[in-house]
Amino acid sequence: MFSKDHSGELQKLVMDMWNDDTESFAKLYCLTVDDTFNYCRHVFGDDKQAREAVTEIYENVLNDILSLKDPSLFSAWLRRISFDVCYRKTMNGCSSEVYELFNPDDFSSLPFLEQQIIFLYDIRELDEKAIANALGVSKNLVKTHLLSARNHILQLHEADNGTE
Repeated sequence: MFSKDHSGELQKLVMDMWNDDTESFAKLYCLTVDDTFNYCRHVFGDDKQAREAVTEIYENVLNDILSLKDPSLFSAWLRRISFDVCYRKTMNGCSSEVYELFNPDDFSSLPFLEQQIIFLYDIRELDEKAIANALGVSKNLVKTHLLSARNHILQLHEADNGTE
C-alpha cells in the first residue's frame, strides 16, 4: 500500500513533527496521501467517501503523532489508522447481520493483514485482484491469507461451540 522508497525521508519528517515543525506535516502528507487515497478509494468505491476518510485519517495522524514511538513504523501506523477509519465508517452503515458474521473479538484476533483481506473480500466484496491492488501485495498472498483467516475464524467458532 505505502511505498518503501521514502521510508528514510518519512522517518525524518516524523521526528521533525515531534519537534513541532509544521512544514514537515505538509511534506509527509504529500508523500503519502496518494497511496492513502487509493486505499480508501478501493474500500469505498467512491471518491467523496474516500476524501472524507483521508481527511479523518490525516487529522488522526496530526493529533496522534506523538503516540508513535518509532518513526520507522510510520507507514505501518498510517496503514492501521487508514484501515480503522475505513472499517469504522463501513461498519457504521452495516446491518446487524454483518455484525453477527463478524464477531468483533474473532475479527480482532486475526493478524492485521488477514483483517484487511477478509474485510475487503467479505464486507466490501472486492475481488482478489482489487484487494491485491489496494494492499500492494500479490493476488496469491491475498488467496493464502483469505484462506488462513477463514480457517482461523472457523477454529474459533468450533472452540466456542465446544465449550457450550
